[in-house]
Amino acid sequence: MKNLSIVLLLFLAWALVDKPAQSRPTTGTPAMTATRLAAGPMHSLVLFADGSLWAMGNGNDGQLCDGHTTTQRKPIPVMGYVKQIAAGERHSLVLKTDGVLWACGDNEYGQLGDGSTNDAATPVKVMASVGAIAAGKSHSLIVRTDGSLWAVGNNTRGQLGGGDEEHRHTPVKIMDGVQAVAAGEQHSLILKLDGSAWATGSNFNGQLGTGDTRNRDVPVQVMDHVKAIAAGNAHSLFLRDDGSVWATGFDGAGQLGDGGNINRKVPVQVMADVRTIAAGGFHSLFLRNDDTLWATGNNAQGQLGNGTRQHLNRPTRILDRVTRMAGGGYHSLAIRDDGSVVVTGSNGSGQIGLGQGVSDVGVFQAAAW
Repeated sequence: MKNLSIVLLLFLAWALVDKPAQSRPTTGTPAMTATRLAAGPMHSLVLFADGSLWAMGNGNDGQLCDGHTTTQRKPIPVMGYVKQIAAGERHSLVLKTDGVLWACGDNEYGQLGDGSTNDAATPVKVMASVGAIAAGKSHSLIVRTDGSLWAVGNNTRGQLGGGDEEHRHTPVKIMDGVQAVAAGEQHSLILKLDGSAWATGSNFNGQLGTGDTRNRDVPVQVMDHVKAIAAGNAHSLFLRDDGSVWATGFDGAGQLGDGGNINRKVPVQVMADVRTIAAGGFHSLFLRNDDTLWATGNNAQGQLGNGTRQHLNRPTRILDRVTRMAGGGYHSLAIRDDGSVVVTGSNGSGQIGLGQGVSDVGVFQAAAW
């Protein structure tokens, strides 16, 4: 009995000792390192290195995936074991580390891919063996690990690429040999394994880059030697192997970055020495090889982060030490090289996570973790 008492006392003493910070459950704040971002018009998703997903902004349709239909003006933890995220207008896609895709939010056109048109505030399972995802206004694109492309949801302009304009409630296979996808309001971009870029859907503003304004309901090839793609509401960006960026489509606010405000029907070169691209609703973001963030386009809510509300029609240097970025409807998010998240633009629904009383900002500032 005496020996047992000694053991219990030693255990209690060990339990009361202050443990190293890394052994405690994560609380979500100072030490978290952000790795990925996704932004819809009025909500944002942030993924951290530990696989935890946080969300903020409008959740009226369940797009925050937190089981509720309420707005969150500060970031909230949603789920763990996540490796990729995508944000549509009112729905979200979440790819977990086991390769299973989950979806939440508005499902009017079947964009969640669960076979129904029921909204879901709690994520529903869509498919397994998924490697890449993209979310448009109300459609979703899914690349499986075997390189096959699948699409689901709104197909009013042929954005699913299946040869018709019929909405789909479950994913349908479109093509093989795909590595990445991007989705705009009503158009889709596809990057194949051979570096060729393809497009389908609405082309009213020339966003498909085909030289005309005719919609397509099957993918058509646009460019080759491409390594990244991005889609805004009605404009498209292509990053080629040589680091040059090309843009096409709607240019009403200067989002193409070619110095004018004229819509383009074929891609025009915008800048060089670029590593990564992102597109907001009506603005574009470019990350150069020196880790500087550049922006162009609509700036009505300060989403370009340069301290003004003036639109820009050429890329302008905004921020240093950036590793990733995302553009929403009228806001932007960026990750700096220390893993911190910085935000700018509209906060009308809490989409930049700065809490109550902040309508918008004109410069990037730290998010409220």
